[in-house]
Amino acid sequence: NAEYMGMQYFFTGKLVVRPTHAKLTRDTEFFGKMDPYVKVQLGERIFRTRIHQEAGKTPSWTDAFQFARKNEVVLHVQVCDEDLITDDLVGTGKLSIAEYCTPEEERKKVTVPIYYKGKPAGELFMEIEFEPDKLGPGGKPKPVALPIYQSATIK
Repeated sequence: NAEYMGMQYFFTGKLVVRPTHAKLTRDTEFFGKMDPYVKVQLGERIFRTRIHQEAGKTPSWTDAFQFARKNEVVLHVQVCDEDLITDDLVGTGKLSIAEYCTPEEERKKVTVPIYYKGKPAGELFMEIEFEPDKLGPGGKPKPVALPIYQSATIK
C-alpha cells in the first residue's frame, strides 16, 4: 500500500522513543477516569506502553522503545483508553523524525499534537534519542541512499 517517492539520504540507526506524559483534552469516560496507554509505530514495528490506571487526562509512562530506523520518516502514535470490552481511541498523532535522526547523539524532548476526527484531543510528550549506525571511514556516521515511500497510517 506504500507509494514510491524517490531516493533520499538517511542516517540509519537505533531510535529510542520514550512517551513520558500527556495532557489530554478529550475524555472517553462518562463515569470514572480513563486508563490511558500509547501505541508507537515506526514502519511495521509497533510498541505499546503500560496502562496508567485511573490517570484520566494527565497520564505518565516510563516505557522506552527501541526501533531499528532504516528509511522511515514518520513516527505514528495513538493514545487509547483501556476498557473492559473494547478500548477507546483518545486520538492519534504523527511526528516527522528526519530532524531527530542526525549524527548528534542527544536526547531531545518533543511534543506531538493529538487529534480525534480532525479536532484537537491533547498533546503527547516524548523523548527521542538516535544513535546512528557507524558506516563511514573510521567508524563515523555516514548517510545511506534509500528509497522512500509514503506509507499507510497506524494499524
